[in-house]
Amino acid sequence: MSADVTVAGPDAPTPPDPHEPGRVRQVAEGIGTRVVAFVRVRPVSLALALLLVVLAVASGSLTHAPSERLRDLVGAGLDPFEDRTSWLLVFGSVFFAGGPAQLVLAVVGVLVLVGAAERRMGRRHTVAAYLVTAVVATGVGVAVQALGQAVGETWALEVAAESTLHPLTPALGTIMTASAFFGPLWRRRIRLVGFSFVFAFVLYDGHPSGLYALLGALVGLVFGVVLAGPPVERGWLRSSHHEVRRLASTIVAVTAVGPVLTLLTRSPIGALSPLGMLFRDVLPGRSLSAACAAAGQGAPDRHAPPIGACARAAALAGIDGVPTVLLSLLPLAVLLVCAWYLRRGRRLALDVAVAVNGLLAVFAGLYYVVLPVTTDPVVDQPRHVVERVVLAVVAVAVPAAVAVGLFFLRRHFGVGAEGTRRPRFALVVVLSGLVLAVTFAVLAWLGRASFVPAIEPWTLLLDVPERFVPVGFVGLTRIGPVPDGGVVRAAFEWVGPLWWLVVLVGLVVGATRPGDVRPDAARAQVREIVHRGTPGTLSHMALWEGNRYWFTADGRAAVAYRVVTGIAITTGEPLCSADRLPEVTREFARWCDDQGLTPVFYSVRGELSPLYAEMGWATLPVGEETVLHPATFAMTGKKWQDVRSSINRATKNGVRAEWTRYADLRPAVARQIGEISEQWVAEKNLPEMGFTLGGVDELRDPDVALMLALDEDDSVQAVTSWLPSWRDGEVVGWTLDFMRRRPDSMNGVMEFVIASSALAMKEQGVEFLSLSAAPLATSAPSDGPATQTERVLTFLGRVLEPAYGFQTLLTFKKKFQPEFVPLVMAFPDPVQLPAIGTALGRAYLPDLSVGAVVRLVRTVV
Repeated sequence: MSADVTVAGPDAPTPPDPHEPGRVRQVAEGIGTRVVAFVRVRPVSLALALLLVVLAVASGSLTHAPSERLRDLVGAGLDPFEDRTSWLLVFGSVFFAGGPAQLVLAVVGVLVLVGAAERRMGRRHTVAAYLVTAVVATGVGVAVQALGQAVGETWALEVAAESTLHPLTPALGTIMTASAFFGPLWRRRIRLVGFSFVFAFVLYDGHPSGLYALLGALVGLVFGVVLAGPPVERGWLRSSHHEVRRLASTIVAVTAVGPVLTLLTRSPIGALSPLGMLFRDVLPGRSLSAACAAAGQGAPDRHAPPIGACARAAALAGIDGVPTVLLSLLPLAVLLVCAWYLRRGRRLALDVAVAVNGLLAVFAGLYYVVLPVTTDPVVDQPRHVVERVVLAVVAVAVPAAVAVGLFFLRRHFGVGAEGTRRPRFALVVVLSGLVLAVTFAVLAWLGRASFVPAIEPWTLLLDVPERFVPVGFVGLTRIGPVPDGGVVRAAFEWVGPLWWLVVLVGLVVGATRPGDVRPDAARAQVREIVHRGTPGTLSHMALWEGNRYWFTADGRAAVAYRVVTGIAITTGEPLCSADRLPEVTREFARWCDDQGLTPVFYSVRGELSPLYAEMGWATLPVGEETVLHPATFAMTGKKWQDVRSSINRATKNGVRAEWTRYADLRPAVARQIGEISEQWVAEKNLPEMGFTLGGVDELRDPDVALMLALDEDDSVQAVTSWLPSWRDGEVVGWTLDFMRRRPDSMNGVMEFVIASSALAMKEQGVEFLSLSAAPLATSAPSDGPATQTERVLTFLGRVLEPAYGFQTLLTFKKKFQPEFVPLVMAFPDPVQLPAIGTALGRAYLPDLSVGAVVRLVRTVV
């Protein structure tokens, strides 16, 4: 409901004075209370984090890596066992970090992971989980290494001399233990994300720390089941596509993050490290002068530039700059974006992920199989034949398997499969690639004199595809002719990154909006459902512009919703009979999940909260609806004094009430209503809110009634609009929406209009009159301590009060002695509250400009 209300007298709220005495002291006390509360609920995690820091200081490893003696004394591994006074010291490897960076990660991990576990399952279980996962993971890990060395396993022999410090292992094990104490949503999220990162480290990094982390996570998983018992699944039945999408998204994300781990690791030895190594900087570490000297002396040095000696080396100098780095990282960024949109079922993301993984498989095959045969079979390759075969198989098979697997899962990714966005994306990618390739070819041929060595037509044709491939997939010694500077050098370096940037931006644009069409034609069907009768009082808002519609299979029930940044916000409750509410609610939630949307039921009655609790959803109060019953409406008693005075004042001033429809208005009256509304918006200097707050356009609906206050000259003093609620084709109630008054109208004109409306409805015999709800405003403080989210909403209500007057509006409505009906918002995932809040803000203020934001800030400050 949009309104313009002025409250005067003793009931008017008094804004708090920010400069009142003691304000600073109150804020300081509040901060101190929160710090004490934080420490009180997380003593174990804080103590462990402090222990890590104290041991780092005591061992002298706070600012540098620990000494070799300390590593040999407490590091996990087999080689240092001979020098230890006790084998028990190996379990100290979880309390020391391998350097400052690892220490920071360990402290943050303990505070975040162990802290979350401590809040969920208590101190005793947290201490037990931390110790059990640390001891078992370390002991089993050392045993696995010993067994591998005994049987001559290659990896175990390669890491035999390593002493591993792994303080993150028990933190990871503890949160995995705590996952058994969480609900289904968070349990799945913790395990999926946790094991994804662990497997990425194991497969791409390959050092023993990854093994210990994996064992710690597995031990924590089992220990959690032992402590909490088997999970009792409770909640709504998710889409059959949901788990497939999450699994596919995780796999693609790992293939994107894994090579980055390889780039950050000094000597990766994981099973998939060959694939990650292809994204490395392949340029030699020796100085240019050394290379030139070697070439000038004619030394048989394989690593010297093979063609053109110093000229060739000078041309290669600087090739490892920003464009080369971008060319290596942008394909991985594209895969990460694909992983994000795969979770939301986007077919375009699936197509791109299949194509990129297919390209990576082809590039790896060229590097490890074709090029060694056609060029130098020794350069960049291991000496052992078996190792070459293993590298080739792993590097080619992994992206190929991912591409093939995603292709066969395409039926689970149907969002945006229809429409023109995918063909448009393909056209843009192909055309941009051709334009960039032709541009480089033309510039290269015109500036061919700058290439070292000299370039020939067939060499140029082979060189064009290289511009779009990360350098690591080509190899330093196989890079074709290189220009030594100028525009040709810029084109040589930048056409590849620019093309991958086009792919990345096009993917984001195409997958964010998969080509949905507003179903205006369905509005007539929705109107029929609304006229048959639906529970709640906001059903008529479903007919407004901007809504989309979902229908049940029989077409007799629907849900009106708006999509904002992947959040499907309903306009009130489902449009159906009361007995079908649970069924329709669950079906719509599953459909949203199938479409990659997050469903949010907004402004639904609080009495439906048990239904959402059954589904495992959370609810949050968003306002209170004020309801009157016209049959018993009577303005008697002291509490009605202000309203009676307003009616008497209107009679004295010759102001009358008129119940009508917009189509029946005289042109002059309709024009005045538009002018009053425009003047209200101009005075506010703020945008008019939408979504569940109607404007002049919504008055034109033939089912909407108007109550006007007109003076003796037919000048409009105030106007209200009323939305009908139906049952079997008959109006059974009205809901207040639009409220505007002329700035110079008499005091109390809105009270007069609403009281006159109630009397008119009493004559009509309708069952209820709703004054709608005031967002972010409540009639009385809630019992018990407020949650963090409730405190945030209360704060927002106070901040926005000077601009939109929500609490003032609620105070005005109290004059009519209404019944308060709580309205809630229901949503499946509490962690998405920030995104939901942002989506709601954009739904109410879709056209909010930067200037409007500045004006809003000035108003509230």
